[in-house]
Amino acid sequence: MDLDLLFEDVLNEDFEGSEEKLETIIEENDSLENVKRILTFMEKHPDVDYGMPGPLVHYIERFFLNGYEELLYDSVKNNPTEHTLWMLNRIINSPKLINRDKYLTLMKGIAVSDNVSKQIRSEAKLFLNYQNI
Repeated sequence: MDLDLLFEDVLNEDFEGSEEKLETIIEENDSLENVKRILTFMEKHPDVDYGMPGPLVHYIERFFLNGYEELLYDSVKNNPTEHTLWMLNRIINSPKLINRDKYLTLMKGIAVSDNVSKQIRSEAKLFLNYQNI
């Protein structure tokens, strides 16, 4: 399954179609490389409704503690979006996360960065408040 077909459904906010395509991807070509491509897609399309958490996040989180968290770190560092910050907060919440401080430091940096929008800074601050930081 080509991820571009999945991305068409995502852009059209077709959650059912996205879920079906992700099921096929899991059967045919399940890999961490897909996670990287999905995160890059999310960076480029910050205003899409991905759901809460949505099919993409459910797919991605299957790779938690198997490389996903590092890919998410790199994605958020490169171009944080509201959805990827929310995903970052979800992994920070996990007691299984190794090196939690690394991810909190990234969130703190975004909260004060002049290189991101006011909205993104505000979201980062909200998540830090949630973390009692």
